[in-house]
Formats: sequence, structure tokens, C-alpha cells
Amino acid sequence: MFNVKLTLLFSAIATLSAFQLNATPTTDLHIGHFGMLIDYELTPGNPDAGWDFSISYNLSNDFNTLDGTVRLNPADTTIIAAPDTEIVLFGTVPGIGSAGDTIWLLPQSNRPGQIFYGWRNVIDTGIFQQSNNGSFNPSGQGNIVVELIDASGPAIDAGGHFKMWESKSASGVEIHYNTGDGLDADDRLEPVPIGQHSHYNYGLTQPGNYEITFRVSGRLNPWQPDGNSDTSGADTFKFAVPFSSVASGEAELRLALTEDPGPAAIYPYGETVEYAPGQVSLVTQSTDIGGIIRPYAFAVDLVVSTANTAPHRVGLAGTQPIAFPAGLGLAGNPLEIIGTSGPGSLQLVTDSASSSDRHYFVFSAPGIYRVQLRAVGSDGATATNGPAFELTFLAGLQADYDFAEYADSFERSHGLAAGSLQDDGSDWDGDGIPDVIEFQLFWDGLDPAVADAAKLPLPGPSDPEGLVVFHRDTYKDRLNRYTQNIVLEYSTDFSDWQGWSDRAKGFPLGQYETGAERGNAYARIQRRTLRLPTITPEHGFFRWRIDPSN
Repeated sequence: MFNVKLTLLFSAIATLSAFQLNATPTTDLHIGHFGMLIDYELTPGNPDAGWDFSISYNLSNDFNTLDGTVRLNPADTTIIAAPDTEIVLFGTVPGIGSAGDTIWLLPQSNRPGQIFYGWRNVIDTGIFQQSNNGSFNPSGQGNIVVELIDASGPAIDAGGHFKMWESKSASGVEIHYNTGDGLDADDRLEPVPIGQHSHYNYGLTQPGNYEITFRVSGRLNPWQPDGNSDTSGADTFKFAVPFSSVASGEAELRLALTEDPGPAAIYPYGETVEYAPGQVSLVTQSTDIGGIIRPYAFAVDLVVSTANTAPHRVGLAGTQPIAFPAGLGLAGNPLEIIGTSGPGSLQLVTDSASSSDRHYFVFSAPGIYRVQLRAVGSDGATATNGPAFELTFLAGLQADYDFAEYADSFERSHGLAAGSLQDDGSDWDGDGIPDVIEFQLFWDGLDPAVADAAKLPLPGPSDPEGLVVFHRDTYKDRLNRYTQNIVLEYSTDFSDWQGWSDRAKGFPLGQYETGAERGNAYARIQRRTLRLPTITPEHGFFRWRIDPSN
């Protein structure tokens, strides 16, 4: 690995005056210090109206003061489990999981590459009484109670659970919330002292999106307006665990003849998610096809009509199923291969002993393959071609392949000498994009041995989905400071550059990298955007940078 920062200027001037932001834009939070913030103001005659809930951060990162506090709307903000939060339990922890269980742990402690998510309330002392298991006494300090009252969303529907617990130095763990045993009076955090800033562990047990609703309550002190009244408020907070972006050995290939909602979707067996073709790796396996062992094969079952979409969708907008129009079925040759790039050859094979709709992509050598194809439909007389799409296959590789494996595959694909491609800032094809940046931006179509600078994500200030949209592969960049990070930076003067990474997290309502995802789920291959605050200069400069390993 190289040990100096690499900078690539890719857009000298971009007009930014057309780009506008809402006051509370949709935001994804992977890393950084954030917290659920509970506010309350006395509202005589209507005590329940005084509650307000947000996800907050502090511009100085000092959560002991309200100075510099910024509030995000929970309805527009999703807390996402970063790659390093996925763990396998070594032993059984009552209420949390059994040995061998996978859980995504958002930790109580501050760890690089993971969100540090706490709770905070900024309520004035003396408003609420002191409570203890439903008993109240007037108090100059007081406290509130926080209950988990609802858990919903596609991940919950698929059997996922939400848990929150506190690690105790002497007594193990104290579980506060656990949807795994049903919601009841035990899903209650009491007391929550006024002015408290605390951190807990959060456990999510399945990929997908979660919507978690908390109710906060208290009893007003007798000397306050509406004294001795019980008051409460509730709000819903969003959490998400990304899907793997991997299909191993076989999958349904759901086909369409139109661009909307997409020309194809990958539906891996054993999962409940549809992927857009550009956000999933198809990992081959050794397969016996007609009595011949094929070491690098991937099976697809062609599907042209589904009653419903999958409960989780990545990269595919809307709820319309991927399907052929009524009256059309598969043509005799249902898949047309338009082009293939990779270190070996491709055969499309049908196993005569299986369903006629099962096809095998069979590769002759290990490596990374991009296959461009389209569906062909027929009404029995006339063939109809669908739009082109691209599938990515990993033959003999896994999704976390490293730069050396990537370089080897592309060197063999293009007949280059071993070692031609390097991650030290070299640019073999001379297109101004170093090989290591092409590695990180693989899912935007870049090839390190082809001059293809036109494929580099560029500023698009009139794009309503964001300023610069690109794909981040979190197998290559785990978002932590111990591995390579790709950073998109912005400057107005070529001097002060600002970007987003675990080393320089930025703030959501300023310059920030956030999601630009289509669909109702997230995956390890993520569609991202660099978002800027309201711009006063009409011009700006952008560059990519690689932060090296420490």
C-alpha cells in the first residue's frame, strides 16, 4: 500500500448556483457522534405539545452544551450499520443472542468506522417530578421515562429484532429494549435524569430497514402550570442494516423489456431482497452441469412475471414489479449477450436436465467479468428486445477481493504484464485517473487499462438527487481509518479542501457525503452523493483523494 495521500483533480470549474437544499434534507448516518435529542418546553393548557424529538450533533463535538447543537428531523434521517458493526457472537448472551448468531452492533463506545449514537435531553430542571416504577415525588431535579412502544418496517416483518442494552463493567449487560420477546412493560428506560447524555449498545439482527417508535413521558411538578399532569410525546427513528450485495452460485434473474422500474433485478435465493444489476456481485461456484464440472459457473432462473416486488429493494425505485408486459414471454433465445470483458471466455449454457428457464454463465478462468446483455421477449411471432444492462461476476473471487486480485484480473483481461497496475498513484492508461481510484470506483464502470475518464462521476448541480452521485463499495472501503478510504472533496479556492471520511466526518447540514439510494433498503454497494450547503460562490472545484492505510 502506498503511504502518501493521492490527489486527483477531476473538475476544474463547476457552476453551483442552481443547486438548492431543503432545510432538513434526507440524510444517512454511518459514522460520527450523534444522538437522539429530547426537548421539552412548558405549554400551559396543553402540556403534551411541549415535546420535540430530533437527531442531533454538535459543531464543536461538545455534547455537554447546547452551543452549536444542530437538529435533524428523525423522519428524514436513517442511522445505518457500517461494515465493521457486523459481528458473530462467540457465546450466548441472554436477551441478545446465542453463540454463532450474527448481529449488527452499534456500540456504546466510540469506535472508528462506526456510529457513536447516544441519548441526550436538554430539559430544564424543576419541570418534572422524580419517578420510580410509576411512583412520583416532587423534585427540583426530576426525570423522564422512555418506552419502546412500536417496531415496524421491512426488517421487522422479515423477522428482525431491535435491542438496546448497557454494558456494565461489573455486572455484564442490562437490557433496556428487546423486540425479540415482544413489547411490554419491560421495554422501559427509567429513570432518565434531566440533562443526561448517555450511550448504549444497539443490536439489529437482520438486514433491512427498521422504524422504532419511542414514547417519552413525565409528570409535571405541582408548582408548574398544569401541575401534577402526566404528559407524553412520541416519535419514530429509522435504523438500517445493509444487505450483502452478493448472490452466491444462483439467483433469479427477473427481466423486463422497459427501463422503468428497471430492465432487470437479481433476487438471490434464501434472501428477501431485489438488487439492481449494478449493485450486486454474482459469485460463481463449481457446478456439475450435464455431468461436466464447471469450476466457475453461476445459475440464473429467468423470470418474466412476479405478482409482487420483494419486501426489500436496492437500487430499484417504486413498487412496480420487474416484469414483461402482458402477452409476452421469453423468446427461444431469451438472453442476448451484447459484450463481455474479463480474463477468460464466457459460455451461456442450458442444462437439459433442468427447467428450460435455468441458464448458466460459465467462465473459463478466474477473475472479474462484466457482461452486457438484454432480455428478448416474444408474443409467439415477433421478438422484442429489452434495454441493455450489465451483470458483474466474480469467478474464483469473493466480494472483498483486494487490489492485487483486481489488478491481476485486469492485467490478464488486457494482456498486460504482471505488475503493470499499481495502487501507488500510477495511471497505466494515462486517462488522468490513477489505478487505485479506478479500483474504488469500479461500480461506476471504470477500467484501469482503458482511457475512460468520461465515466468518472462529475458534478451535476441541476441534478435533483444530488451534486455528485457515485457508488461506494464498502468491501473496498470499510469506512474506517484502518483501511483505504476514497474521499470526494470540494473547495472554492484550491486551498481549503473539505471531504467526508472517518478521518474528517463533516456535518450533515454542511458539506457531507450521504445516500442517494433508490428503493426501500441499503446494500454494501451504496449509491452516494456529495452534498454541499447553500452555495454563495458560483464556481467550485472537486477532487478525489485516497486516504492510505495507517
